[in-house]
Amino acid sequence: MKPLQRTTFFTAALLLLTAVHHVYGAIIYHTHWRLHVLFVAIPVMLLVYLLDRQLRKHPDNNLLLVGYLLSVGLFPLLTIGLYEGLYNHLIKNIVFLATGNNSFFRMLFPPPVYEVPGDFWFEATGILQAFIFYPLLTSFSKMIKLAVRYREQIL
Repeated sequence: MKPLQRTTFFTAALLLLTAVHHVYGAIIYHTHWRLHVLFVAIPVMLLVYLLDRQLRKHPDNNLLLVGYLLSVGLFPLLTIGLYEGLYNHLIKNIVFLATGNNSFFRMLFPPPVYEVPGDFWFEATGILQAFIFYPLLTSFSKMIKLAVRYREQIL
């Protein structure tokens, strides 16, 4: 699979998982504000898909490439993968297991925005976002390197 295909695949996987994770969290924690992610994740996923298709048809279009890289980099990669998956879930669970629900934990993860780990599926889907972040970051980085050197190899 080429970097464009891989990046689009991991972006879609991350955004779909994020949608499921936030719907589930909104239901079990009665925090319907979590549903706001759907209004960004679904349009971004569609945008990335459409830009992917257009890049395959027009591989020399720099505007499409920049749009694609920004669409993947800003929301899926940084906001969801790095912040939501890595910090909000993976690091939160590690700190909780190491310290418990003490003042240090609550300082890093203050309620009501953060939940004390208590629901397996909510935490598992959140942590899984961090694990999808890594291959997405790897593929995205490779795509940028190849775009700079050998543009035709990314498509």
